Amino acid sequence: MTLKLGIHWFRQDLRLSHNPSLIALSKKVDKIIPIYIVDPNQRIGSVSKWWLEQSLKNLSDKIEKKNGKINIFKGNPFDIISSLTSDKNIQYFYWNRLYDPYSIKRDKQIKSFLKSEDVDCETFNGYLLNEPWEIKNKGGSFFKVFTPYWRHCNEITRNRKLNKQIQNIKFYNSNLKNSKKIQDLNLTNKNLKWTDKIHKNWSPGENHAQLQLQEFINTKATNYSIGRDRPDQNLTSKLSPYLHFGEISPMEIYSQVSLSKRINSQNKTKFLAEIGWRDFSYNLLYHYPDMIKKPIQSKFNKFPWLKDNKNLKKWQKGYTGIPIVDAGMRQLYGTGWMHNRVRMIVGSFLTKNLLLHWKLGEEWFFDTLVDADIGSNVAGWQWISGCGADASPYFRIFNPILQGQKFDPNGEYVKKYVPELQNVTKKFIHNPWEMPEDNQINSKCKIGKDYPSPIVDLKETRNRALSAFKTIS
Repeated sequence: MTLKLGIHWFRQDLRLSHNPSLIALSKKVDKIIPIYIVDPNQRIGSVSKWWLEQSLKNLSDKIEKKNGKINIFKGNPFDIISSLTSDKNIQYFYWNRLYDPYSIKRDKQIKSFLKSEDVDCETFNGYLLNEPWEIKNKGGSFFKVFTPYWRHCNEITRNRKLNKQIQNIKFYNSNLKNSKKIQDLNLTNKNLKWTDKIHKNWSPGENHAQLQLQEFINTKATNYSIGRDRPDQNLTSKLSPYLHFGEISPMEIYSQVSLSKRINSQNKTKFLAEIGWRDFSYNLLYHYPDMIKKPIQSKFNKFPWLKDNKNLKKWQKGYTGIPIVDAGMRQLYGTGWMHNRVRMIVGSFLTKNLLLHWKLGEEWFFDTLVDADIGSNVAGWQWISGCGADASPYFRIFNPILQGQKFDPNGEYVKKYVPELQNVTKKFIHNPWEMPEDNQINSKCKIGKDYPSPIVDLKETRNRALSAFKTIS
């Protein structure tokens, strides 16, 4: 008797639990052949490559425990898939959808080809709470503002049940032609010491995603509404990279947080809105596919951005002389992650105080973040620079001194990542250039020598940014 076989194409759904494509395919076939394809044309950052390598190892181990084998390929997905399905035993080919412009175009071509070959091809939503094309306002158009969008989506989502878990997925143990070992993909540069630091801070994989969710619910979520803005306290979920790689389903997070009796309604509301913002980012990206490169508000095409590689490099490495900015940028470079409040502060500083193009920040974040998600990253940068659909107004310019004093009142966050300021008193920790000479001596921190003087004057550059905005408004 011939086995009925189907292929599940893993992409950003590197999990076995609550995986819609795997669940549906399990009902159709005797055994599933799992594959993963590294597409050289798919945008991926340096740190994301490291995470992907670790996550694939984790997934491979889980599949092997179920007597299966994941076949991994590198190359053009269309060519690889057409070669795989030339085997007439492959009757089914399933995957979970992605929503960036490149993936949508590529996947449509592959799906069309498979159908022409009489292969049963189905795709599913395993990445978002709601499909971008399904969410419309009363006028039949898509939402451009987050608050009404999330009010509408939240109503839909809370009435939806999490799909049931399949306990016994039957995988096929096969070595397909041209499949590679994970180490042969050369995803990470072994000479890059940078990723050694990242390794100490993160444990990729589905098991760790589940642990991260439980830790958040049990120990952090009860203070989330206040703690989410405090970089000096470890109160955020840190689920974003696991969500990006699909090691956990957004619907599972939504369901578990919603049902938890430990978390009050205020904290639930704040946290679930963050999951909603991720969906909203993809809603924007789906309807504005050019936003990866161009501002949604077209008037910003004429904005007088500056070109200053010297200041850009100082910003990237955390040597601007502005403590909260430098702490954030060093946290990013050292751990692959940055607190969300600080992301807004460093983004405002780059685009408004330095007057450098938001795309420069977006590219740096995309290369250095473990959660470098194309939708959230682009939407976040367009939001903070004022050029997005539901953006923070351009004239809202974060004052990094006041932000630091409010959200890192004792300077603990700054001192953790900027050790030069370790002995600076609370009074001057966010504005050390104002320290009198004797304070600098006592704190063993000479400004301009041990720690840089600010690369720009905050007040002057604020006025410069407002003047620049008037030229396009």
